[in-house]
Amino acid sequence: MDLTEQQLIQLAKQGAQDAMEAIFRRHVESAVRLAYLITRDWATAEDAVQEAFLRAFGALHTFQDDRPFQPWFTRIVVNQAKRTKSRFQTGDVPYEVEVENPHRLFAPEEHLAEKEKLNALFAAINELDDNHRLPLLLKYVSGLSEAETAEVLGVPVTTVKSRLYTARQRLKKHMAQLEGRD
Repeated sequence: MDLTEQQLIQLAKQGAQDAMEAIFRRHVESAVRLAYLITRDWATAEDAVQEAFLRAFGALHTFQDDRPFQPWFTRIVVNQAKRTKSRFQTGDVPYEVEVENPHRLFAPEEHLAEKEKLNALFAAINELDDNHRLPLLLKYVSGLSEAETAEVLGVPVTTVKSRLYTARQRLKKHMAQLEGRD
């Protein structure tokens, strides 16, 4: 029997371990992918997500039942990934598209040119400041709406739209420069 997310949350609030496990299974892969894009390291991302789940389950009693779970939990993941990154890493590590990973963020490309373009895109994303990089990742990688992204980041929707526009323009300019189309 498949339970809805709201039903699972209600059971988890009552302490049902199997409901917590079901919530974990539903969200772990996307949470680790998002944490990886923030921390740029799989082990650090996994640590951050483990801590995020502990925090979320510990604070589940504060979750408002009439709200969607994903933005609430995503905010916890983003904040924990930032904290974990600052605790364990120094410097800026580039995205490693080529590395085999257990979470299958990217399917292997068949052509070297496509890999190089993808690496260039992630290098450009990596150069964005958090104010522009995080909305981009939340919307286009995590699949959150602009309203959900605003909720996760604690900013107005208009700010998210503005930051997304600016980020896309910067990426477009960067990619055009790489292709020699200044």
